[in-house]
Order: sequence, then structure tokens, then C-alpha cells
Amino acid sequence: MAPLGYLEIFDAKGHVSERVRVDEFPITIGRAYGNHVVVDDPYVCPRHVAIEADDQGHVIARDLDSVNGIHIRARGKQVVDVEVGSGAEFRIGRTWMRYRSVEHPLPPTLVDREGGESRLASAYALAGAAVLLVAVLCLDSYLSAVERVTVAKIVSEPLTTVVMLLIWCGAWALASRIVIGHFHFSPHAVIASAAVVAVFMTNTSAEWTEFLFPIIPALRIAGILGTGVVLAAMLYGHLRFASLMRRSARLWTALAVSVAVVGASWVWDYAGRSKFSNVMEFTGIVKPLDAALLPAVDIEHFIDNSQKLRTDLDALAQKAKASQP
Repeated sequence: MAPLGYLEIFDAKGHVSERVRVDEFPITIGRAYGNHVVVDDPYVCPRHVAIEADDQGHVIARDLDSVNGIHIRARGKQVVDVEVGSGAEFRIGRTWMRYRSVEHPLPPTLVDREGGESRLASAYALAGAAVLLVAVLCLDSYLSAVERVTVAKIVSEPLTTVVMLLIWCGAWALASRIVIGHFHFSPHAVIASAAVVAVFMTNTSAEWTEFLFPIIPALRIAGILGTGVVLAAMLYGHLRFASLMRRSARLWTALAVSVAVVGASWVWDYAGRSKFSNVMEFTGIVKPLDAALLPAVDIEHFIDNSQKLRTDLDALAQKAKASQP
């Protein structure tokens, strides 16, 4: 005999912990062992609720004179009976339940990609992220220098950032191994590298914007909003490969941590500022163009132009002296 549907029981985190097959109506739910569905909840009566179908085929949950009644999310008070169509949720005691018919539509099946369920786990993604990260860090090292620099110095300075990034990704990979049984180092490295690149682009754009338009506090806006968004996106990506949390839970966790970190950083920066200071608020370094890229003339032309300019000045001086009385 084919089932009519299933009664799903949720745990404290909102996950389905048990599915009970419903072959016929009515069925009873309660703590007593004589019920069709036995619930281990001290706030549920021995015979708490009955689920049955009426003449029109509607599935109804009816209270069996219980102490705490039936509750639904749309109302704040208990009800005597309520229609529990396919997908409707209701609560008895402190246990949430949901009835679903066998015809209830299902979401599309997710694609199971081997090696981390994402293209981020591929060797090509990791290699591309590494090349882009090194290029961006070398560019940042060059743009932040105000003196003449060498290639060796530009390449060596990002090594500290790379080492710290490897430690960060290793910690997340270890967490992934403990929680879900896979290291997933490659996805964590790609996510962290993308976050570093995004922060660099945000800060560099903000520096040039504030330099060209001083009236716009671009650096402060980028520090609060830009960095916060990047941090939240990075944490969301890490949690995807290091936890079993739902998508909404990962999102709210990432947003909460990001708001806390950015808020604490802003308060610390605001508290450390002095009302009277001789230090410029603009801290960005705008790198000028290299002299080799600017138009120039050779030394012979410069000397010829200087001699011509001296001759013209001497002529003007003689003319001025002759005009004096």
C-alpha cells in the first residue's frame, strides 16, 4: 500500500530529525506508546493531537483536550484545530512538526562535484588564484613605496602576507577535516586569495577617489562598507567548506562576525583620533608615474635650448637698459 504522506519532526535546530510514514487517517500523536507517532517531549500530553482527513480531502490537526494545545507560526495563541496542508508546520508542546503528502514538489537535485563540490577545488583555480595573488601583492608593494625600489624588494615583501595566508587557510582546512572529514585546502586558499585581491582593489580605488575628490570620505567608506562586505563574503565561503550549517545560518553568521569586527575597528579608530592633530587624515599613497614613462629630451637639445634662452634673456636685458633715460 502506497503511503499517503509523511509526518516530519524537527529537532531544536530546525532540521528534520525523523520522518513517520502515514498510511491512513486518522493518526494520533502524543507521549503514550499507543499513539501512531510517539513524541519524547514533556510538554506533550499522552494523547495530544489527532490528524485526520475531512470529506473534502483536507488534512486537519485536531486537539485532543491537551494542556498546551496546537500552535502555528501565523498566530500567537493556541488553536483547537488547524488545516495542515502539505508543507504546513505546527507545534505541539515544544516540538515542531510538518505534514507532507507524497505529491509534495521537491527542489531540484544538487550537482555533486567530486573534490569539494565546487570548481574552487580544481588545481587550475588554485594556480590562477596564486598567480593573481602574487601579482597583486607585488603591485601593492610597488605602489606603497615612496623611494626607488628593486625587483628583489618588491618580490620579497609579499612573502609575509603569503605565509600568513597559508596559516589562515591551513586552519580552515583543519576545521574542515574535523567537521566534515575533508581538508578542502584548495577552496579555502582560493576564497582567501580572492578576499585579499578584493580588499586591494577596494582600498586602491578609494585612495584615488579621495585624492581626486577630497570632499568624498572614500577611504572611510571603503574601510567600513567595502571591507565588511569582503569579510562577510570570505567567512561565508569558508563556512561552506568547513561546516554543515544551512545557507541562511552561514549567511547570518558571516554578517554578524563582519559587523562585529568592522564595528570594533571603527570604534577603536575613532577613539584613537585626536581632535587637534598635525597628521593628515589622508593616509593613502598615490604613486606617481615613473620618470621613464614621461616625455623627455636628450642632453644636447637641453643645452641648445638653454643657450637660446640665455641669448634671448641677454637681448631683453640690453633692450631694457637702452630704454632707460
